[in-house]
Amino acid sequence: MTPLHSPPEPARDRSERPASRKLVVVGLIAAVVAAGGLGSGGFLTAREGGSGSQTPPVAAEAGGGGTGDGNHLTLNAPVQNQPDMMGEMPMISPERAVDMLRQTSYSIQQQAEILAALKRREIVLADMPMYDITGGNAVVNVQSLGLVQTVHLGAQPKSVILPIRIAGNVTIAAAGDPGPTGIHAGAVFVPGPTPLPVLTRGTEIVIGVVVQ
Repeated sequence: MTPLHSPPEPARDRSERPASRKLVVVGLIAAVVAAGGLGSGGFLTAREGGSGSQTPPVAAEAGGGGTGDGNHLTLNAPVQNQPDMMGEMPMISPERAVDMLRQTSYSIQQQAEILAALKRREIVLADMPMYDITGGNAVVNVQSLGLVQTVHLGAQPKSVILPIRIAGNVTIAAAGDPGPTGIHAGAVFVPGPTPLPVLTRGTEIVIGVVVQ
């Protein structure tokens, strides 16, 4: 008697994967390749020391991270520093761009440059809310694509609007004297709030950004 064979299971359709996930993966790869690989930090985590100490990680020394003068949008600036960490951020719809940019410290001319590049589809706008972990009022400078904006942090997350390509680097530094204990800031990425390396005098944080 001939044994019965079970019919083969149908193959899964690969097209069922969400398109947004493919975009995130492609953007993440682009960010890592453009920056020359990850720095000593891991994906979405602050830089950790190997000693197991409870002392918060400290940002890398500043110098060479900024390629622009902070006055004009720079679309083709070379990437000089490897990111200390990676961050996935939501994209702001073009319809909200004007209103969101008005909440930033960008000048009228800088806002016009951003909107023009956005209209040409050369960039997108991302939202990276930041906050002061200690509940203080720290002030930081955030640079993206050559433009620098000054952000006053507080206990509650505050939207930081970034002009960026689908993937790229964002640099954060103290706007003034960070004090003896430094600035303990955090950022809200797609998975949730994430503590950043401590900013002390003459240091900066480079975040490899992927826009979702």
